[in-house]
Amino acid sequence: MFKFFLPSSKVQKDRSIMRTTDSRMAKYSRRGLIFNFVAYLVCLVGGRFVDENRDLTITLTIGLLFITIVRGFFLFRFDQLYPRAPQRWRNSYFIATLLGAFWWAVILVSITLKLEMRNEAPLLWLYTVVFFSTTAHAFAPYQKFLSYYQFIGLVPAAVSALFVDYFTSYLYGILMLVFYFVLAHQCRLISENYWERLEAAYALARKTQSIEEEKRDTRASVQLNREFLTYLRHDLQRIYSRSKEALQALDEGTVNRPLMRQCEKSFQNVFHNVSDFNSVLNKELTLENKIFNIRHELQHIVAEYIDDSEAEGVRIETALSPTLPMRLKGDASRLAQILRTLISLNVKTLESGVILIEVEFLREYETAGELYINISSFNTAHKKRFFGDDEANVPRVNLSFAVAKGLADLMNGSIEVSEIAEEGHLYRFDAKFDIAEQAGHLDFHRNSFYGHSVMLIQSDRRIVDIKRRELIALGFEVYTESQYKRAQQQLVNSYKDGKPIECVFYYFQEGDDEAAEFNRQLSEHSELRYTHQLVAATDRQQRLLINQGFTDNEYLHVVNKPSGLYELESSFKEVYSHFDDIDIPIEDVPVEALDETYQQMVLISRRENAESRVREMLEGLRFELTIVSDESKIAQIFSKKSPAMAMVDCDEEPAFIRIVDGIRDIEQQNGTEFYIPIIGISSSSSASESTAYELGVDDFVDLSNPKKHLRRVVENWLALMVVSED
Repeated sequence: MFKFFLPSSKVQKDRSIMRTTDSRMAKYSRRGLIFNFVAYLVCLVGGRFVDENRDLTITLTIGLLFITIVRGFFLFRFDQLYPRAPQRWRNSYFIATLLGAFWWAVILVSITLKLEMRNEAPLLWLYTVVFFSTTAHAFAPYQKFLSYYQFIGLVPAAVSALFVDYFTSYLYGILMLVFYFVLAHQCRLISENYWERLEAAYALARKTQSIEEEKRDTRASVQLNREFLTYLRHDLQRIYSRSKEALQALDEGTVNRPLMRQCEKSFQNVFHNVSDFNSVLNKELTLENKIFNIRHELQHIVAEYIDDSEAEGVRIETALSPTLPMRLKGDASRLAQILRTLISLNVKTLESGVILIEVEFLREYETAGELYINISSFNTAHKKRFFGDDEANVPRVNLSFAVAKGLADLMNGSIEVSEIAEEGHLYRFDAKFDIAEQAGHLDFHRNSFYGHSVMLIQSDRRIVDIKRRELIALGFEVYTESQYKRAQQQLVNSYKDGKPIECVFYYFQEGDDEAAEFNRQLSEHSELRYTHQLVAATDRQQRLLINQGFTDNEYLHVVNKPSGLYELESSFKEVYSHFDDIDIPIEDVPVEALDETYQQMVLISRRENAESRVREMLEGLRFELTIVSDESKIAQIFSKKSPAMAMVDCDEEPAFIRIVDGIRDIEQQNGTEFYIPIIGISSSSSASESTAYELGVDDFVDLSNPKKHLRRVVENWLALMVVSED
């Protein structure tokens, strides 16, 4: 599309300045738009041109009225149209204005040729000179457009006057040409002066802002140093006390090995924190720029704390916003360090209660934005004083927290702590991140289970709101209840009404006899026994289900905590695989689901038995598996096969890191719109899983773990990629 204005300086690329300039242009244009049409009518009413050329007058008037309405649409709806696409609004309005200038030239040429510069023709020429002089100031910032506008509006009329065999007409035409050149020169000077003034003001504002930011950074650095030294003193004092106890026991002839190991671990933590803080303070810490799956990394980090926190009576739940992309680009390991610090502080603060981790991503540009993570705690054990004042509720902070604040500042972000009245604390983290893919697509689950129903049983209103939104996003018709007895009655009523609720989803907590009793009653009921029960539980809680009295049958399904959207979808897919008689309309089945072609997959591993194990676990899927044992051949395989998925052996960590980075580099070089899923696999439970997500994999499967099947993970990702491509 032809560009009438190409920004070339920082001022011209500043959105706020350009909005001010465009709104100024729109304001003056609105004032002159109506007046221009009225002035045209006044100049012609009662004149000779109207009497002698009635049909031509009607044509010219209708044309001018139409163009006035079109320009008015852009001007009077400026506040609604401009924010959506400023450049498009500007170009559209310029085109409409040039059409208006062209039509005004047609009017002026017609009147000049018909009246030969007599009667009302000189009056219209005089108004034209005045009108174009006033509009020059409104359009002056856009010199390129203004030159076209003045040329189209003035030069044709001047040329037409030279064709009238009349001395006065020659004089008018020459004067109009002189006026055009003088006005063009004047407008160029006005435009240059306008942008020079803005450049000077912009530079001054930036300098002032830079000085203020420097002062603020200095004050923040001093404050952070003060906090760090305070926390360091406390940690060293604690280590000193523990070491003193260990040495005292050693003098008495006994060795307190647990206490010595605890001292060693505490000292290592202090050493790492001091090293990180020193690197941050001296600007020596370099942040990595890796592609990572933000959604799955967040869920994995939270899963590390679920077991221990729930054993102490603290529940953790996540809520990932639909605006959160699947993959971001940045330092995933430092992000994980900050999140682990904030989550552990929240867990230590609560005696019992709920921790909600809400994540949102706001796009500032097409490929960048700001990540917001709110970690709020709600303490159910929080008590009030006798006179109604809240009990002292001070947020937990330590040496790791000071390091996390420094890291957040290095990420162009911040960490803030605030108190939630009468309930708990809110740790708010924000940082700048780039969106990894060109499309920046999201996890897409819309209407996966459209037409099915589920009942959510949960007493905490916050968790109910989160889970209801996620279940609705999956396409379910959702019913909610806070008590098990009422839930069972509602399930019975649904059968009586002929619209049975197919599934029920609830949470397991240790010592919750009502959940176990609810499970038994449903299993023994003549009708409700066929209702699928999904129970959210941690790994440790899953081992306790049978001991707590739960009936283990094909209708009991376990959802891993934290039970996010991906975990829920995976569990419900397992549920509905049991329904052999589900009727799915053929129009709801993706074409790819009926396709008989083989899926191309790549397995990158040096182990001899890796291929046989993977083929065994993926038995039944239609796929073609290519084995790569030499890293140098990965690029060749990808260009030849164009695989839909890659599986990488994580047991050799250094090679694993190079492979993941290499795959993403290949995709970036090829300009891939959607990145393929990379699944990390391990032959046994190892430390690889704790860092795999930070190093760039989209999912991780421990092949020795029977609870997470490789086939189910592969099917979920393939289905997700099919929907994303649509």
